[in-house]
Amino acid sequence: MSSGVAVSDEVKNCFQQVKMNTKSGSKLRYGVFKINDSLKDIVVDKSLMSTASESTREEPSHFMEVISGLPQDDGRYVVYDYPYTESYGDTSKLIFILWCPNAISIKRKMLYASSKDALKKVMSEVTEFQADCADDLQHKDITSKLRRV
Repeated sequence: MSSGVAVSDEVKNCFQQVKMNTKSGSKLRYGVFKINDSLKDIVVDKSLMSTASESTREEPSHFMEVISGLPQDDGRYVVYDYPYTESYGDTSKLIFILWCPNAISIKRKMLYASSKDALKKVMSEVTEFQADCADDLQHKDITSKLRRV
């Protein structure tokens, strides 16, 4: 917690729900997190959340829908159970995205970047990406990096 921002228990629980590999449909497909207004905690951004069963869109369309819904004037963290095809068949891996668009202040960018490590300590087995626009998160680039990990 080098930035002084703590990870809330609801974020930890949300990550575990995304990480769980269940077929029930109640498993979360992704989680979106933000630094709260007091700048003290990382919390779940409930306005940008839905369950896997609430989405009928397939990859990469669903992923791009989530990314395009991120704010252009503030940072976010996203953890996403990203499905892709490997040489042995269909699989998925957890990806972690630090979203810092160009329109946010330098202070906010630095706060999101310095708080990222506290969040990553809670999340195991994630592949990290950084983005300031949706073009930074193309399907071919993500799957290429996931295949190398």
